[in-house]
Amino acid sequence: MQSSLIFCFLITAVVALSISRPTATEERIRIMAQTTITRIKKIKDENFQMSPEIDFGPDTDTPIDGLTSVFVHLSFLQLRLWVPPAQHLQQVQVDLETLLRTLERMALSQGCPLPNPETPEHKDEAAFPVTSNYLYLLELQRYLEKLCMNMDKLKWCKDADVTQMFIF
Repeated sequence: MQSSLIFCFLITAVVALSISRPTATEERIRIMAQTTITRIKKIKDENFQMSPEIDFGPDTDTPIDGLTSVFVHLSFLQLRLWVPPAQHLQQVQVDLETLLRTLERMALSQGCPLPNPETPEHKDEAAFPVTSNYLYLLELQRYLEKLCMNMDKLKWCKDADVTQMFIF
């Protein structure tokens, strides 16, 4: 009787510890996001001499509604960062691609619905490509910073047709 009670207590403790700690995938995603944020800051310092007085309009505040919404918004930003000239953005593009693949695997393993991928838009004719790259880098940096603060949202799927569902 006593040994089964101790066994149940140990199992309960192990389960509680495993639930309270972030998964290896979540920690990997956090590290990738923080690495990308660091690279963006370096790229902005080295390649964009923007005056702090320049106002680029209101910051977009895209909410983090779950794993699907994170995947969708980062995919959107990934496509926008291919605006030439983008040679100095190559490492950020690779980092973002790796992050998206990790998020996709996580979403598929949790049964989260993912939209069909968009076709890349060719923006060779963009009127202000340098400014466009800068703005999308800023948005990516802010979004990744917010993602690092809201890693718990990766446990949720957001299905556009249905309500949110919790994934354990």
